[in-house]
Amino acid sequence: MKKLMSFCLILATFSLSAQIENEIRSYVDSSEIIIRNGRRYLEKNLMDGNFSKATEVYNFLADKTENKIYLAFSYDEDLGLNLLLKNFSDLSNKAINYSQYFPKYTHNPEINLYPAIQEQLVKQEKEVSSAIAQSGLSDEDKDMLYIFLYLVVADKADDMYYSQMKEFHKKYPQTKYFDFINNYLPRVRARVSSAYGFGVSGVFPTGKLGEGFKSNVNFNLCWDFNIGKVYSSLYMQAGALKVKTPFSVNNSVQTITFDEDENFTYLDAGVLVGYFAVRNEHIHVAPFGAIMGTSLTSNMYDNPDDEKYELDIISSFTAGLGLKTEIKLFDYEMHNFYGNGYGQKSYVSLKFEGGYNVIAKTEFDEFDGDVAYVRATLMWGFGSF
Repeated sequence: MKKLMSFCLILATFSLSAQIENEIRSYVDSSEIIIRNGRRYLEKNLMDGNFSKATEVYNFLADKTENKIYLAFSYDEDLGLNLLLKNFSDLSNKAINYSQYFPKYTHNPEINLYPAIQEQLVKQEKEVSSAIAQSGLSDEDKDMLYIFLYLVVADKADDMYYSQMKEFHKKYPQTKYFDFINNYLPRVRARVSSAYGFGVSGVFPTGKLGEGFKSNVNFNLCWDFNIGKVYSSLYMQAGALKVKTPFSVNNSVQTITFDEDENFTYLDAGVLVGYFAVRNEHIHVAPFGAIMGTSLTSNMYDNPDDEKYELDIISSFTAGLGLKTEIKLFDYEMHNFYGNGYGQKSYVSLKFEGGYNVIAKTEFDEFDGDVAYVRATLMWGFGSF
């Protein structure tokens, strides 16, 4: 008896499942068919440039689904269509009330209208921009529509977009588009770059140090980090300074005489931190402060074991001030194999620096002095110049 009841229960379950499947198969939502066909027809008229007919189809589909649980367009499509068809008030309203409208929208993967909308906006950019200017919207509304138009046409958030958004925030700090900007539009990113460089340095001893040693050309290496308005750099410059005036030094063992043009190893390395007075797509200008260590050491011995007997003229903490000017030569996009195929912005530039470093202490009073310098460095950078 129990087996018979179990069999009947299983049979009833399968029968109910088959009945529901048949009901689903036979169910037809006329609105869904109209929307699907309407979207195809709208796409055709957009591609044909028939915007009057496209406006009629758009209005019909929007009205048809106004009280439905799903809408005829995605949020992206609706904003783009309102922009292209010059329904600026509707576009502004849906952007201002982003939190109210966005949850109602659905995405239709079968027919994506956005590529057709974007293609036509590229062609109609000047006409749409002119229509925005002639509309009766407020300045805030117009400025937002200009930014949105630029974003759609450019099809990416680039430096121009970031510049426009920063200017918009300055003009309208309490903007009514707050939700739209923070939740929908691409966020304004800090302008970030990193660059490696190598070049030459002119080193000019001053004071008594300059009387004892000649100026010379050395080489330099650096690794720069630029974040927004902040400039920083890890750097090293090294080479030799030649004796200008022969001198003798007594140590515990003997008197050592250094002749003219005898080489002393010069090295300074440290960090620069500055603030961009000018940072645009073509040139940087930034005053900076410098903290480093500086050494000036003799080269009397070839055996590394004897280095402890070398004479230090300078082995000291150093601080200074300087100015950097950097000019972009060219930029390019480098393929990034580890970034889903997206390109990495890169650039090549020429950096010029000049400054004056104050040496805290020399080992001999006879060589008290500081160091002035100029540097020219070829830079290879990654990110936004």
